Amino acid sequence: MRGNLLRAFGKIFLLVALLGLALPAAGASASAQVIHRRTEVLALSGTFASAVEPVTLTGRIRVSVTTRTNPGGGGTATITSQLINTTGIGQDSGRRYRYIGADRTVVAWPPGPIIPLAVFPTFLEFFPPDPIVPPHPIKPVTVLTTVLADGSIDSISATVGRLIENPDN
Repeated sequence: MRGNLLRAFGKIFLLVALLGLALPAAGASASAQVIHRRTEVLALSGTFASAVEPVTLTGRIRVSVTTRTNPGGGGTATITSQLINTTGIGQDSGRRYRYIGADRTVVAWPPGPIIPLAVFPTFLEFFPPDPIVPPHPIKPVTVLTTVLADGSIDSISATVGRLIENPDN
């Protein structure tokens, strides 16, 4: 009887030891990457310098942000911007412009202090009075996203015009 009891305890201890070795590995792979998502629909209003004239722009923009963390800190943010019912009025000519489009940008953020991630999405500008003129790409909006160290999205904002000069975008 005593031999059976020792064998049973031996099997239980072996099982507990195996579980103890397996659980940290499972936990490490689960914490390798954390994903956060957030979407905001924001009002747009302001003036920017178009190629032809200053334009007062009004409308809305849908901004979706998906972050993926890296195991050592930092990560990447995919920022998708889409214009909704956005138009502009030329300050010199008074003519109406239409803006459409969506843009997706992937931005990396380093481990360390939290800084806003700035993107300058590209949209299409139409000149309705002249159908021969094709739409051309334009970057009238600055989208700012603040991502915390754990990858969670603290804030999303969009402003007409370029708040931060960045020659790469």
